[in-house]
Parts: sequence; structure tokens; C-alpha cells
Amino acid sequence: MPPLKGYILVEGHGEVKAAHNLISRLSHEVGLYLPWTTPRRWPNLHLWEAQRRGGILAGAEFIRGKTDAGALLILRDEDDACPKELAPKIANQLRTLDLPFPAAYVLFHPEYEVLFLPCLDLIGFPPWKEKSWEARRGIKEWLSRQLPTGRSYKPTVDQVWMTRGIDFERLREANVPCFGSLERAIAFLRDNLGSKGTVYP
Repeated sequence: MPPLKGYILVEGHGEVKAAHNLISRLSHEVGLYLPWTTPRRWPNLHLWEAQRRGGILAGAEFIRGKTDAGALLILRDEDDACPKELAPKIANQLRTLDLPFPAAYVLFHPEYEVLFLPCLDLIGFPPWKEKSWEARRGIKEWLSRQLPTGRSYKPTVDQVWMTRGIDFERLREANVPCFGSLERAIAFLRDNLGSKGTVYP
């Protein structure tokens, strides 16, 4: 049997490299010493079943077919819906699949770039002045406005180097909700390796 690996499903182009860096680093800090494959782009991760392509059900079944799958982590931005309502609903549906490995479903609210906000000074940006980390959509647009004239924030270019600048202790101290959820998800996968059908949250 091949060594087990962790699989990650994401929606955006920028998150492929960025999420791999983020999850690999955080996993080692949390004590989950499982090699993670390069995240796979998978559309419609907000839907259980998608009419045309993608969807969580199809993604989970695709990873079930991997003989070396030891864990599944599904990540996506959730701009509008409440993660506290949607994530448990999707988790309950994932449990019905009785996957042969633990799985976790984590939503970044409002978007992946919220993880940068407590660390802006470390990556050369002015501080975030909103009262809440999750105050509003449009973090990508805000980042673009901080860049030199003619330069705009591009996830495929900027997400990975900015992710490398993230300080996990800063995120913990800042109490960014979706980072807390992500860290708990990885701890859950760590504690449930080898368990069948277990799902976070």
C-alpha cells in the first residue's frame, strides 16, 4: 500500500500554490505530519451536486478513488453565506458518504485574503482599519489600491508570496474566525487519521 497523503480541493487558480504552502506549514505546526499533494482545482465547492460539473459530492468521490488518500480538506471562499450555517450542513452531507478517510470542509469568510490582514505590516502593506477582519468583501480590491499605480493584486501572482508572509501566531492573537476553523480542522484530521467517515465540523 502506498504511503498516505492529504488531498486538498480549492476553487481558485491562486489558491493552488498558496493553499499548499499554507496547509503544509500549518500542518507541521499542529503536528499533522502528512504530506499534502498539490491542491486540485474543483469548481462549485459551495454546491453538494453541480448540474454541469464539479460539486462537493463529485470531488469527494474523486478523492475516494485515490488509493493513497489519507485525508481530504476542502477549502473555498464564502463571500455572502454564514459559514456557521453552511459548513455544518455540508459536513453532514459528507458524513453520509462514509469516506474511508477523515475529511474537513472550511470556508474563508469573506475570502482567502482575510488571512493576510493581521500580517499586512510583515508583507509591506498599511494596516487594515476596519473594526472587524470580516467587515466586508473586497479585500482583493483594497490590496490593489495599496499597490503602485498601474499594478493590481492578482491572486495567481500575489497569493503565494503573501501567504509565505503569514505569521500564524499573529492570526491566533487577532482571532480571525476562519483561521481558527482551519486550525481546528487540521487538528481534527490529525486526531482522526485512519478513521473512516469522520468529518469536520
